[in-house]
Amino acid sequence: WKDLYGKADRFDKEFCGGWNSEIDALLTFAGLFSAVVTAFTVESYKLLQPDPQDMTNQILLNVSAQL
Repeated sequence: WKDLYGKADRFDKEFCGGWNSEIDALLTFAGLFSAVVTAFTVESYKLLQPDPQDMTNQILLNVSAQL
């Protein structure tokens, strides 16, 4: 049983070790991607303005002016 346990243990460690390194790489990529997207979102949020041609904006302005 000791031989079988040793082989199974080595196999499990190698198999899970591959998963660990892959997950580490994916988490690193996800973190960097999130940081870059957040930076672009924060900077582009300042540039957002309502479309003056949009009829919904005009209607909402009229409704709010009547209140």
